[in-house]
Amino acid sequence: MSMLMSKSARGHERRELILRSAAALMAERGYPAVTMIQIGAAAGIVGSGVYRHFESKPMLLSALLDRVVKAMLAGTREVVAREFTGPALLDELIRTQAKIAIDNRALVAVYLRDAGNLPAEGLRTLRRQQRQLVEEWIFQAEAVAPYAGEVQLRTVVQAVFALINSVCTYDNPLPAPRLVESISTMARATLRAGLALPA
Repeated sequence: MSMLMSKSARGHERRELILRSAAALMAERGYPAVTMIQIGAAAGIVGSGVYRHFESKPMLLSALLDRVVKAMLAGTREVVAREFTGPALLDELIRTQAKIAIDNRALVAVYLRDAGNLPAEGLRTLRRQQRQLVEEWIFQAEAVAPYAGEVQLRTVVQAVFALINSVCTYDNPLPAPRLVESISTMARATLRAGLALPA
């Protein structure tokens, strides 16, 4: 039993290493320019060994993007389930989203640039998850600003996401905690201005 568990743990660790290596390479070079052999080399695995964990490069991309969107959804739902209300809830949503994005900069960069390379079914799944995320934010924003219309709410939420995610598209030298606070402050100001909330 211990040998089976050890083998399973090693397989999980190797899969995680492949995903991290793929995210870093794709963020740097773009999905089309990266091969499975290069991903394997970056992970210290023979190129063919990558196929034991992912049957194709599109499947690997799907696993990467599924991971980052699920992290965003889970973070949002966790905040909503806590005792925050009103503008404080929106502030915490922003801080949580910023931390997830900055902790997963390579994944977010790949998500922003390369989602269109997913197979059709994978892209449909990703778009559905994206809609769930945006709709949850719109629902919470509407509770704070019931006077705002659908178009205004959607515009503000999308602007906040764009602002937070933009920091993942270039090499920012700020330490992660300072970057989270900086981008959160800007995103909060954007949301308050867009919804005409007190500063």
